[in-house]
Amino acid sequence: MKKILTAIVILIATTALSAQDKNFIDQNYIEINASATKEVSPDEIFVSITIEEKDNKSKSLEKQEKEMFARLKALGIDLEKDMLVKDMATQVQEYILRKNTVVTSKSYQLKITSTDMLIKVFKELEKLSIPNVSIVKTDVSDKEKVKNEVMIMASEKAKSRAEILANSFGKKLGKAIYIQHNEGYQRDIVIRGMYALGAKAADVNVAEDYAGPDLAFGKISFTQNIFVRFSLE
Repeated sequence: MKKILTAIVILIATTALSAQDKNFIDQNYIEINASATKEVSPDEIFVSITIEEKDNKSKSLEKQEKEMFARLKALGIDLEKDMLVKDMATQVQEYILRKNTVVTSKSYQLKITSTDMLIKVFKELEKLSIPNVSIVKTDVSDKEKVKNEVMIMASEKAKSRAEILANSFGKKLGKAIYIQHNEGYQRDIVIRGMYALGAKAADVNVAEDYAGPDLAFGKISFTQNIFVRFSLE
């Protein structure tokens, strides 16, 4: 008897699921693809700095590092928060020359939040004769928030288009019965007007009124794609 009841329950459940699938397929619906894009100016600039003893033989690596830290702190930079130091042992391995001469060096990554501060950092590093400086990437600090905003924009666009299309056929748009989201491509940053800090330091005596390199950062483009199936009434 128990086996019979179990079989009946399974049969009823299977029939109900089949009916749901059939109802879903048989009902009138409309499918819409929509995408939205938003461009945002970067507010995080990551700078790579490498100190090598060969660049300033009159000062040890430790002395150059100490002077650099002092200058950056004077600019108001929080070194514990925004400065990342690469492993010293790794640096020694990376700078082994063909003549088996080891160049003592140390690399850092510094996060800067404005072009004004970036220019100030460039000026101070040039004064310290530290030429190995380059921008490695830019980013947006609240990019998850931006992605959510763009996703909502895409959803609203999908609904608006679906309503227009449904009305053109004398139908009324119902509820969303299927939603699929796909995160689009995040466009790379373009840095225009940027030239090497090392070349500038080698060619020019740094003056107090030097404004730094002519920087123009491209915006970061965020794209979100939405596929929605709406029922029609």
